[in-house]
Amino acid sequence: MIKYSHILLLILIMLVNSGFSQKDTTILNPDYPFIVGNVGFAVDSLETVLGDLPKGEVYDFNIDIKNFGDRSINFRSGKSSNFIDLEYLPEQLAPGQKGIMNVKFNVIRELPPGEMSVEVVVESDDKESPFKFLYLLANISEDPSLYEKKTVIDTVPRLIFDHYNYDFGHLKKGKTVYHAFLFTNMGSKDLVIESIETSPGCKVVGIPNEYIPSEENGSIVVRMTFITNYGVQHHSVTVRTNDPVHPEIILGIHGSVYQKSPATRDPGFCIED
Repeated sequence: MIKYSHILLLILIMLVNSGFSQKDTTILNPDYPFIVGNVGFAVDSLETVLGDLPKGEVYDFNIDIKNFGDRSINFRSGKSSNFIDLEYLPEQLAPGQKGIMNVKFNVIRELPPGEMSVEVVVESDDKESPFKFLYLLANISEDPSLYEKKTVIDTVPRLIFDHYNYDFGHLKKGKTVYHAFLFTNMGSKDLVIESIETSPGCKVVGIPNEYIPSEENGSIVVRMTFITNYGVQHHSVTVRTNDPVHPEIILGIHGSVYQKSPATRDPGFCIED
């Protein structure tokens, strides 16, 4: 027969274990899915895929951040590495406050072509985790088309993309696609990014600065994960700016997703949404 003291001891052990389990569990947030210490980042994991980047350019984008702790957190702006500069707006986040981490990735011409992983060190006085490490994954490209000489073509802001449609080909269901649309302000006045909207199933994970000076570059990085949808896929990214010639530009992303290996299915069979 079990004694009451044994039962109380078992209950006490269960409560203690439950408390440690909750303490070690990260609170999931759909807007800030990657949380380290008390800081949440609007990225899905510690690795952010940037796609093809030309050498000799500065890749500039923002990551939204939020303080999930109960104390203010101060961030340190400045150089994170030889390639990365960070700026926090604001540099101090009160509990529950949102902010922006601006990332400048200098793709110097001396870098060899090919895949590259760049470490981003986030330094703060967060007592839970003063140093946080993120990584940028890029393919350093020597494609001549990415090095076209920039030329001012108008006296007003002009948004010009390096391409307007992307075909990701054929993918197996469950795969994730990342793609970067590079653009240049080829006008003589500042370009203002007013809004970026995507179709369902597509998400912007690399946001450009709101203001793009004349002849400066920017990029929009999107992510698509095909978990439930399959067949022919069409997605769109709608970009609205102060460009008076093309105030709204729609970028297209296309391809097809299959459930089984292409070798085992009827090549003449196609399922469309």
